[in-house]
Amino acid sequence: MLDALSILQEAYECGILDATEVAIKINMTKENYVKERHPYSISSRKDGRFIATVRKEDEERQQIAAPSYVELISKLYDYYNDRKSDYTISDLYEMWVEKRGKQSVEGTIDIKTVKRDEQHWRKYYADNKLVMIPIKKITTKMLNDFLNDSITTFKFSRKEFNNMKTILNAVYLIAMDKEILSVNPLLNTHTDVKFRSIQKKKDGSRLYLEKEMEVLEDFLYQQETMEAYTILMDFQIGTRIGELVVLQKEDMLDGEVYIHKMEIVDEERVDGVYIRKGYKVVEYVKHDISAGYRTIPLSKKAKKILEEVKKLSPDSEYLFTQANGEKMTSRSFNYWLEKYCRDAGITFKSSHCIRRTFARRLYAKGMPLEEISVYMGHEDSNTTKGYIYNYNEIEKNRAYMDKAL
Repeated sequence: MLDALSILQEAYECGILDATEVAIKINMTKENYVKERHPYSISSRKDGRFIATVRKEDEERQQIAAPSYVELISKLYDYYNDRKSDYTISDLYEMWVEKRGKQSVEGTIDIKTVKRDEQHWRKYYADNKLVMIPIKKITTKMLNDFLNDSITTFKFSRKEFNNMKTILNAVYLIAMDKEILSVNPLLNTHTDVKFRSIQKKKDGSRLYLEKEMEVLEDFLYQQETMEAYTILMDFQIGTRIGELVVLQKEDMLDGEVYIHKMEIVDEERVDGVYIRKGYKVVEYVKHDISAGYRTIPLSKKAKKILEEVKKLSPDSEYLFTQANGEKMTSRSFNYWLEKYCRDAGITFKSSHCIRRTFARRLYAKGMPLEEISVYMGHEDSNTTKGYIYNYNEIEKNRAYMDKAL
């Protein structure tokens, strides 16, 4: 697909466009734009030069001159256009990151996402000459070269590349919104080099295997503590830990649990430095996508666990609390998960491995992938597919192969 510049070039060469007519149209457009904004008169000197006085708020008056009326109009157009023609990717990135910093304070996006994008900027963009070129002068070819070189230099997987490209997508959306560009050249870019392939880790390191589950569950039930029941509940509903620890009793409705908010790290960006203040509860779920707001049916086991939880904390608005009566945090959950795994004599695996275990157990018992996606809060079932690791130990798989082959 041709970009805008190529289309115009071909139109000119085919005689569809007349250069003189286009130039007249451009000049008329600029003149009308200036007349709407310029409150002072335009005068001519004896030497034939044209001059105009301009002044913006909080600025001293200044004069702009040009050898012809058309050139003066062009200069005034650039002046009133707030130097749009000079905006670079770096300029627009600063606008974007400032806005996102405010959004993180308001709690509409997770500060971790903002920090990740800033890291990507420093690593992949900041030292590249492309970000200092006026964005109006950047062609599709220049973008193609930048993206393909980045894939090769940093050995990107497709997922890593898409994460890195988030900044470029955002910058060009701002350029379109501010009418700096009328056509987005990023839409016509393409990649010609290979992405790095991702080798999945062994299944045993990505989820709790069958024997590990049996040992851990037996141990947790014996503890009869709030921390143990919290871990057991997550194996039953497979939520993100930030979603689990903010659950309130009112979120349990007719044998289902309603997921609609989460806990995030509370940080503030002050003079470019992030200051951690603790945790806070926000009224959205990860990525704030509609699929994230969901209800999950409670199994028979989950209902029994819930009964025990309510006995241990009858007066708290939150389901899962700490010894001091305050709600449990993601940090405390992970502390107790590691401790109980160690005490039970099994290998500790992260809280996210509980989500993979949840998805794999449902899949192993025949639940369709699309249904599992709903309970996981995934927008795309392909994302869920990445969670479906082999639940069986290698010995059991070998036994299956011996029977089949």
